[in-house]
Amino acid sequence: MRFYRIYDLAIFLADQASDSQAVLQMLRGDFTLLGPPSSVGGFYNGPIVYYLMFPFYWIFRGEPIAGAVFQSVFSLATIPFIYLIGKKLKNETVGLLASFLFAISPLMIEYSRQGFNSLPAIFFSTLILYLYLEIVERFSTVKITIMGIAIGFIMQMHYLTVTILLFVLTYPFLFKKKLISLRYYGFLFVGVIIGLSPYLIFELKHDFLNIRLIIRYFFSAKKVGRSLVPAFSIWPEVMGKILFAGSFILGVIGSIGIIGSTVLSFKKKFASKKYLSVFVYFFIVVFAAGLLYGGTLNPHYIIVFHTSLFLLFSLALYTFSRGNIRFILFVSLVLLLLNSLSWNLTSKIPVLQDGLKMKDFEKAATIIKKDPKKVYNVTMHAQGDNRAMPLRYYLSLLGENPMPYENYSGADDLYLIIRKDERPQDLTIWEYTSFGPSYEKQKWVVNDDYLLYKLGKK
Repeated sequence: MRFYRIYDLAIFLADQASDSQAVLQMLRGDFTLLGPPSSVGGFYNGPIVYYLMFPFYWIFRGEPIAGAVFQSVFSLATIPFIYLIGKKLKNETVGLLASFLFAISPLMIEYSRQGFNSLPAIFFSTLILYLYLEIVERFSTVKITIMGIAIGFIMQMHYLTVTILLFVLTYPFLFKKKLISLRYYGFLFVGVIIGLSPYLIFELKHDFLNIRLIIRYFFSAKKVGRSLVPAFSIWPEVMGKILFAGSFILGVIGSIGIIGSTVLSFKKKFASKKYLSVFVYFFIVVFAAGLLYGGTLNPHYIIVFHTSLFLLFSLALYTFSRGNIRFILFVSLVLLLLNSLSWNLTSKIPVLQDGLKMKDFEKAATIIKKDPKKVYNVTMHAQGDNRAMPLRYYLSLLGENPMPYENYSGADDLYLIIRKDERPQDLTIWEYTSFGPSYEKQKWVVNDDYLLYKLGKK
């Protein structure tokens, strides 16, 4: 399901194009210590995802489908760890059920089709959780160091993933005082520093610029504690998206089921209490972060807890069915049929692509490459991306260098992707108007919906 028609169903928008450009520059020897900018606050994420994507782009020779393949591979790699955690939490049935639900989840399949900076956090949060359950059972300096490195990685993917660090730092004081030792915190610290090293090198070179911006943002009076509603509503929303084909009502029911199952498990020992306490406290930390944030929460803001929801729901289903395998198989079949409607396997192209897929940008870039031209720039009226970042990436892949998107007035020629039912002269976008009075030199068909115009200055 993740690789099926991946060239047609993969997401390649401005964000993916910008990230692909950074990895392409690394393939050409220009390595970076900064990742993509955050959507708020003016600070940057770390570059670790670029480094993880690097071998995939090398194998695919820069083709941007490498980003979707990268996400799919990490999504598949998550499944065995979900099974192992479920087996620890209760038994093999819970592990297999949670793995199955993750495999058929519409949101997880959608995530696997797009190269997005925060999405590998699903794999790393699951790995961290597995290693932590191992450490709770039996202390290991090797495992805690690896866990620390994974935490250093995940903290570069989204700023709210810091919750997983807060969790492992504070859990021993409440539930496992035997872990309170120099060895535990020392090896954890070493691992985190190793994982964060590219980001920390940049911070050391630039007077801790991003760290200061992050602190300023989180302690801004305008951002903290604005509303309690998002911190509560995000959970049934995510439950609905990962398990119930986007149904908020079923997400509410699933959330209530998890709460009831967790309470029963503590009272009647339906699950391992020492492992279940890890999930409960982890949830409290993530939930508290949502309260502190106070603003609108998107599903990927609590991405570190996504796989925990699969595990806790599987435990709830097992608990309330009293381990009845036939009933569990029946519910699994119902969820399979329900979720299959949201896999979008028959879609011609993702809605987000607005009628333009990777091959269309490759075709347009090839036309521009072969076309005789002077100093030129590119733009498009699609996807809300007037800078035409996906087209710019394919041009870069072909060795072409259009003018920067800050400068359109200095170009002699302008290549414009626009719908067939639109006319260039009717556009009001800055990229077109700043080019100046123009005339049509030539046009080509990109696909059934779009044309590529070559405009010259009057």
